Amino acid sequence: MKSTMRLLLPVAISSAMIACSSQGTIGSLDQVETEELQEVEIDKLNHQQIRDQYQEILGLVDDDYIKEQIERRISGVHMQEGDSRSASPNSPPEQGYYRNAIASYRDILEKYPNSPDNAEVLYQLAKAYDLEGQPDNALAMMNRLEKYHPDYEHMPEVYFRMGDLHFNAERYPQAERAYRKTAQYNSSSLNNNAHYMLGWALYKQGAFDKALDEYSFVLNALYRADGSTAELNNVEQSLVNDTLHSMSLALVNLGGAEAIRDVDSLRDKPFVWRLYQQLAGFYLNKNLYSDSAATYREYIERFPMRERASRFHTELISVYVKGAFPKLVLQEKENYADLYGPDSDYYRQFPQLQAQIGDDLKGYYVELATHYHSKGQQALAKLKKKPKETHLAEVGSESLTSAADFYQRYLALFSGPESARIRYKKAEALFENGQYGLAAGEYQQVAYGDADYELANKAGYAAIVSYQKHIAQLEQQQADQQQIDSWRADSLASMLQFTEVFHKDSRSPAVLTNASQAMFTLKQYERAIKVASDLLQNVKGLNNDLKKTAFGILAQSRFSLKQYQLAKNNYLAQRKLARAGSKEYREISNNIAASVYQHAQQLKEQDQSQAINELLSLKKLAPATDLRVVAQYDAASMLLAEKRWDDAITELRQLKQAYPKHKLAAEFPRKLAFAYESQKDWPQALAAYEYLQAKDPQPGVRQEALFVAAGLAEKTGNDNKAIDYYRDYAHKYEQPFDNRMEARYKLASLYEKAKDRNRQLFWLRRVIAGDKSAGDQRTERSQWLGAWANAKYGDYFAWEFNRRSIRLPIEKSINRKNGFLQDAATRYSMAADYGILEFVSLSNQKLARLYENFSDDLIKAPVPKELPAADKALFAQILQQQAEPFTALAADYYMANVELAWQGHYNNWIQQSFDAMRRLSPLRFDQTEQVAKYGDEIR
Repeated sequence: MKSTMRLLLPVAISSAMIACSSQGTIGSLDQVETEELQEVEIDKLNHQQIRDQYQEILGLVDDDYIKEQIERRISGVHMQEGDSRSASPNSPPEQGYYRNAIASYRDILEKYPNSPDNAEVLYQLAKAYDLEGQPDNALAMMNRLEKYHPDYEHMPEVYFRMGDLHFNAERYPQAERAYRKTAQYNSSSLNNNAHYMLGWALYKQGAFDKALDEYSFVLNALYRADGSTAELNNVEQSLVNDTLHSMSLALVNLGGAEAIRDVDSLRDKPFVWRLYQQLAGFYLNKNLYSDSAATYREYIERFPMRERASRFHTELISVYVKGAFPKLVLQEKENYADLYGPDSDYYRQFPQLQAQIGDDLKGYYVELATHYHSKGQQALAKLKKKPKETHLAEVGSESLTSAADFYQRYLALFSGPESARIRYKKAEALFENGQYGLAAGEYQQVAYGDADYELANKAGYAAIVSYQKHIAQLEQQQADQQQIDSWRADSLASMLQFTEVFHKDSRSPAVLTNASQAMFTLKQYERAIKVASDLLQNVKGLNNDLKKTAFGILAQSRFSLKQYQLAKNNYLAQRKLARAGSKEYREISNNIAASVYQHAQQLKEQDQSQAINELLSLKKLAPATDLRVVAQYDAASMLLAEKRWDDAITELRQLKQAYPKHKLAAEFPRKLAFAYESQKDWPQALAAYEYLQAKDPQPGVRQEALFVAAGLAEKTGNDNKAIDYYRDYAHKYEQPFDNRMEARYKLASLYEKAKDRNRQLFWLRRVIAGDKSAGDQRTERSQWLGAWANAKYGDYFAWEFNRRSIRLPIEKSINRKNGFLQDAATRYSMAADYGILEFVSLSNQKLARLYENFSDDLIKAPVPKELPAADKALFAQILQQQAEPFTALAADYYMANVELAWQGHYNNWIQQSFDAMRRLSPLRFDQTEQVAKYGDEIR
């Protein structure tokens, strides 16, 4: 039995040592025999078997120290088993991976509370709690470890882990304390990480500047003195990258790159460029382009003569490119050219960067030159259209000067196949800037110094033009004649050289026509016509391009001389030589259209019909031109003027259908509506005006169309639609006043026609109120309408009066009837008050008739049957007496009209009053001779 113990003890203990060696924090046991290690195959034992052997040994050992060590080994095996299972969690235990280890370690603490090895137990227990996902228990063990074993060799790691647990729990002040404790140990393995996490704890508390100091410590610790990181391993390099990223976050909160100046520990550090680069990249990833560019600019301005400055400037440009800031891109490229170009101190200080700078400048120079070239061209083009904006001349000249300068910078620094093209561009810029003499020299060099250049012949021709322009300038400046003659000689030499070197060029014959073109420029049109005609008639084998030019000269000359018919013929001949559908073909077609249009304007004064036919000929001659639409529209307008309604409608309908988006498109349906209306095609006219009131772009047209549509609806017998339109108009539009009054008038009339008396009376009141409140807008028509509306209102009360008879009880019915009589009288009187003869006479006649009717009704009133015979006679006599004043009143009103006749006025109402007086007073008025005599007087 004893021999077995001696065998198993060393084997088991040795197995445990090997099994737990991965923990690296458990001390080796003393006084253990290991001679028989080789006799046991440890790798074939599982964790339970190892623990079983330890348990077996534990029962055989009496020594407390060894027991403790064996129990610690058992706890270690539990810990290792947890590590193994968590690494391959195919079948997780019902309890956690480290529950057994935790229980085992806690058991040791209870059994051996004062053991000097408890520091290791607390350390492993804290680790097990942490791995088991119980951070609070882990932190409690670490606090005990700090309190009772402050000198424990792994305290830096303990403090670091305490910091992590506090940090993860967002207890940032406690995390800060723990990380500072770790940093105080200056542990080679943890120091950089401690300062890094200390920076994050400060960051989370908003102490961004202090966080930057801690991050800076990390960078200073990892970077070599020369700013290199070549010796760093992957972990350290990753920490550098993380630190730079973290510093970027802190800098963002401090306002950006300017805050780097305040970090003393980074001052004069060679690697500080990395921080600027990281911050700029951070902004760029967030699409904060301006902030990213500002970061690069901060470095460039702070360290203008450092090697990284030029590269950062290209990065700045790249940021503006990505952010789509084209103006800033060009501005920075120009700044780059000035700061780092061949004339700069930077370029001389860093010869190793010159090739790279040259690669950048090669593209920048061309792009900047192209930009200024285009800017200058645009300014001069605008100046031609707006000559009063004189500042454009200065903008154009300065831009073209800058373009030529950048082209020259390119030529001074680079040579090769592209040089000829760049020089050609430079010559163009000089030419467009009016520096024709300089341009001619550059064109000459391109044409004859780089003869293989694909644009050599074009440059040769441009040189000729430049010479001519320059000579014209000299003549305008009244330069010395000898100087002018010298330039003319150079010009002639250039032309001769062109025809010699580029004799196969299609423009060589055109050079000989230069004289005719010059004459054309000088407005010597007749001479230009002769030169072009001679060219067409006398030169054999003339190519199409030259023919087109000649016909163009002829056509333009004829056009300038206002010989539009001849110009048209020459343009037609020119177009036959152009490719159908090409831009040139379209331009010539536009010229044909202009010629025809101008010819039509001439014909207007002679023969309208011929002018119309000329304008309409463009439908076939130049159907795709804008002027064709104008011409067809003008022709339609002329047809309307000649009252050729059907022809005009045909043209206008075609225009409306074919060109709905033309600038004149709004006019087509307007004219069409006018044509239908003029033709008295009321249904079509109504449809046309309905279209206008719904779709015309101008509110005023829509308003007017609505009013006209209402009238047309009335004409077509569609009273309901007319009412809708007039009502819509009357409600929507207060102005113009006349239309508003007419709409109200129409509504009252239409409702009267429809026997809708309530609505009729409403609009009669609106007519009366409209005239009454018109103020300065009041017109004779509005007064007539006001009188008419009052008269119509009187007619309504007259209708109410007439449709009610006098019946018993007589007093009640008389009062009701009399009420309507008085209302009618009031309205007729109001109509008469306007002083318009028509309504004065109407009111007199209608009032007289009402009073006469009332008198008749009183006389014919029923007598109560229950009255005695004598009372009945008396009752009738009383009614007769009451009727007499009304008869007299009626006669007065009739006589008022008669008196109007005696004053020289006459109308139907006056005539009706005469007729009534003949009936009421035949002895006085029923005399044929007197009436005839009166009629004669009226005539």
